[in-house]
Amino acid sequence: MKLNTPIKFTLFLGLILCLHIILYLVISNYLNIYISATLLFTLLMTSIFFTLKYQFYEKIKIIYKNIYKFKGTSNINDFNLENADKEAEDWANQKEEELLIMQKNENYRREFIGNVSHELKTPIFNIQGYVQTLIDGGIEDEKVNMKYLKRANISVDRMINIVEDLEVISRLETDNNELDFENFNIINQIEEVLDQLELKSNKMNISLKLTNESSSEIVYADKNKIQQVFMNLISNSIKYGKDGGTTKVRLFDMSDKILIEVADDGIGISENALSRLFERFYRVDKNRSREIGGTGLGLAIVKHIIEGHQQTINVRSTVNVGSTFSFILEKEKMNNN
Repeated sequence: MKLNTPIKFTLFLGLILCLHIILYLVISNYLNIYISATLLFTLLMTSIFFTLKYQFYEKIKIIYKNIYKFKGTSNINDFNLENADKEAEDWANQKEEELLIMQKNENYRREFIGNVSHELKTPIFNIQGYVQTLIDGGIEDEKVNMKYLKRANISVDRMINIVEDLEVISRLETDNNELDFENFNIINQIEEVLDQLELKSNKMNISLKLTNESSSEIVYADKNKIQQVFMNLISNSIKYGKDGGTTKVRLFDMSDKILIEVADDGIGISENALSRLFERFYRVDKNRSREIGGTGLGLAIVKHIIEGHQQTINVRSTVNVGSTFSFILEKEKMNNN
């Protein structure tokens, strides 16, 4: 009989007790009452011991051993029945947390695949349409052949940008420890980025300004990756800026670090969108972003780079007022050699 319910266990113990009482009544006719009682007590304790040991203790110990095995250790020398419920609860909570993380990752994977498919589908269909038109005779029409080829080329460039940005994120995720730290002049770097984006800002009628309120111009970071951070942040501020607006890059002292801000007076970001701003392919204004050629990966790249420097990218924004992105870098590190 399996003792798997309280009623069965109660009946089993009652049966054992009855058998021992009958046994006592039988042997008391032949032995001294004290000897009979001692013998009965010993047999009763032995029966209860083995019942509890094999019906409960050993089974609980097996569960406890499996919990330890899942934790990566088989050491159960310190097994204590009083701690078993806590160990089981802790293990269950850990597994529940792992399950939630797996579900979250699976949802993220599905969403990511859907986003990649969607982002690549648009330029691919555009190219297909232009090429098919040319095949159907448009190649002979001087009014449309070069125009469609140029449009197809723009779509190809968009696909290349998406793939290149995905490769950048992949490398950042797998090679976080491969950052090439060095001392460099961050003012010179920002000025170079502003020069590169000057034509773009002029087309949008947006002015670019740099203000250094820090006592130092030298930082210790990965120069190439920080340049990419500035390119992405300043480029975004231009894309989402207002006609006649301004993008400001400001530096402030923070003891042995420098606080860097990239601020604009553009369209701003709603509070609901801030929590998802650094997700891959997330766009605040999807139509505007596609019109100006954004891949939706720029801020995700920025986040990975800054986190690779053991820092955090922060943002504050108000709709129709503007946005400010900020992060911290270490100041110049002196060579001890």
